[in-house]
Amino acid sequence: METKVKRSYFSLIFSPFASQLGSAIYLLGLNWLIVRMTGNTKLLGIIEGIGGIGFLLGDLLVGRLVDQYNRKVVLVGTDLMSASMCLAGGIIVDNQKPQIWLLLTITFVLNLMLAINFPAAKAIAPEIIDNAGLQRFNAVANMFFNFASVLAPLIGGVLLAIKSIEFNEFLMINAMSFVIAILLNLLISYQPTKRLADQEPQSILKSNLIGFAYVKKHPKLIMNLFSMAIFNFCFAGYLLAAPYISSHFFGGRSENYSLFLTVYAIGGLIGGIWLTLEKRTVSIKVIYYEELFYGTVLIICGTFLSFYTWILIALICGIVQARFFGSITTLIQNETDLEFLGRVFGLTYLCFDGIQPLGNFLFGFFISSWQHWTYVVIGIFLIVPFGIMLYFERQTDLKKVD
Repeated sequence: METKVKRSYFSLIFSPFASQLGSAIYLLGLNWLIVRMTGNTKLLGIIEGIGGIGFLLGDLLVGRLVDQYNRKVVLVGTDLMSASMCLAGGIIVDNQKPQIWLLLTITFVLNLMLAINFPAAKAIAPEIIDNAGLQRFNAVANMFFNFASVLAPLIGGVLLAIKSIEFNEFLMINAMSFVIAILLNLLISYQPTKRLADQEPQSILKSNLIGFAYVKKHPKLIMNLFSMAIFNFCFAGYLLAAPYISSHFFGGRSENYSLFLTVYAIGGLIGGIWLTLEKRTVSIKVIYYEELFYGTVLIICGTFLSFYTWILIALICGIVQARFFGSITTLIQNETDLEFLGRVFGLTYLCFDGIQPLGNFLFGFFISSWQHWTYVVIGIFLIVPFGIMLYFERQTDLKKVD
């Protein structure tokens, strides 16, 4: 039994690592291709915005799929669909003039599958790993997930430096990463718990309504939901600003963009190791304080932008992002009953992904006008809501003391 648990632990960590490595390399190629073709982030913002609709659709489907069907089958099935989409795209894409409709379709399908796959992985973990080990598991899983982002710009930078590299090769790399993820997921030793197996089939609407009613009864889950939405809105601007700043402020060299992503991923590793070694139980207030710190860094570095402050932004973002996702995932898992994990994660990511198209469209159209002041705007968007939530959390704690 212990061997099966270790094998499943290994698979749940390295399956997302494999698929993330391929996807990060593909997105690096896509981002650089679009900015190089158009000179701005508007088309990239549209592609990512439309792709965000795939996230929304997946979030509506995930509760029913993950809470009513075998979670291992859901993991394998979504990776299989993603691999097939990348393989088909790699075959029919025009390398000289990539079809916009195809880029939109690939992004939409990959986001749809990810929106189902990611909550399925988070929902299956508490059934395999005991509660005492969840925080460390989430930290380790997130650390390796970010390690994929360390390798991606290194590999992507080499690929971009190769004059003969074609765009379809980025797609084929991504397809292979999903095949590896499928093989790893097949190694998971898993049988649904009795509470999950005995659930009656529900429609998508009924399943989501039941999940919504469950979340309403748990104020902590509501605050986690808002935190995820705010973070992703700001993170959309961060992701879109990076290739623009690199292209217009620092010579337009792909090496600078790759370095920025590498430092960001290294920050993710630091944040993951920090959280892994942390002995105290995670709390929502710590998350609020860290977001306030990050917002302050963005305002200062954005105001006095240089190559070094730009790299500092990447490092701090990586650290905060790794701690944010590792911590908030554990908070949700500990606060939620097993049979509701799929729906709770689905609704959480519905807010998380639902705000992304707005962030993509807003920042995509205004980054070229705001330029480096974009980081100041993002900092303000972080400080104001997280500051308000921290205030009310502290007031709640004071009332408990009284």
